[in-house]
Amino acid sequence: MSGMLAKKGWNIISRGYQEETRISLDDVHYGPISPGETELKLLGDVKSKDILEIGCGGGQNAIVLSKWGAKSVGLDISEEQIKHARKLAKKAGVKIPFHIGNMEDLRVFQHERFDVVLSSCAIGYVENLKRTFQEVFRILRKNGLFVFCVVHPIANRGRAVRYGKRRYWGIGNYFDRRRRIWTWKVQGKVAKFYGYHRTMQDYFNLIVTAGFVVEKILEPEPYPLNKMTEEEKQRIPYYWKGSENEYDTWRRIPYIILFKAKKA
Repeated sequence: MSGMLAKKGWNIISRGYQEETRISLDDVHYGPISPGETELKLLGDVKSKDILEIGCGGGQNAIVLSKWGAKSVGLDISEEQIKHARKLAKKAGVKIPFHIGNMEDLRVFQHERFDVVLSSCAIGYVENLKRTFQEVFRILRKNGLFVFCVVHPIANRGRAVRYGKRRYWGIGNYFDRRRRIWTWKVQGKVAKFYGYHRTMQDYFNLIVTAGFVVEKILEPEPYPLNKMTEEEKQRIPYYWKGSENEYDTWRRIPYIILFKAKKA
């Protein structure tokens, strides 16, 4: 059911989202106004490596990796997102297999098919996180890397509250893991999604239980928008329309959390 809601939701807002969001075709992005791969260097040398991005959206990361010499593959649950990815890849002059599918079931791929599995801000839509991590482990080769980012549990569970002239981030119940429906309005179109809140220990323990060795956990500070020129902002790997308005909040709490794990 959750997968169907995500599929329907992204099919509704895909076009507007891609028009409103500036996503780099020169750097792998790790979420809104966060440093990308060029700065964080989590993937290593990707040349000639088989890399799968799960929840690839409009295909931007897969295209970047292909341009860097990787043999990249993309998978997303939304037909509209994949349609955009295929058009974008053709325009960029790269050939990438894009699959429509749910990351909880990767049976389309053989055991030990990839050197790297990547996911950027997509795993948060998954209902069965345990199964997803098990599937990623299965399709990775020995010593393969799994790098993914999600909205940080602190950002995911809280909301902005005003105290005097400043806005702060308030958290009602960090441990409330109940599934909730949230809506996203883009260019007048409204889509519904299930929201899944996990704590840091939830992510870490499920990764380890799947068999991975966690090498790094990062909470990247956002780019200093208030000190950047417009030209510098243009080079941010992922820039969404609300970044400027929300920056005062996001510069003081972690918005993204990144995991780098290895299949030993």
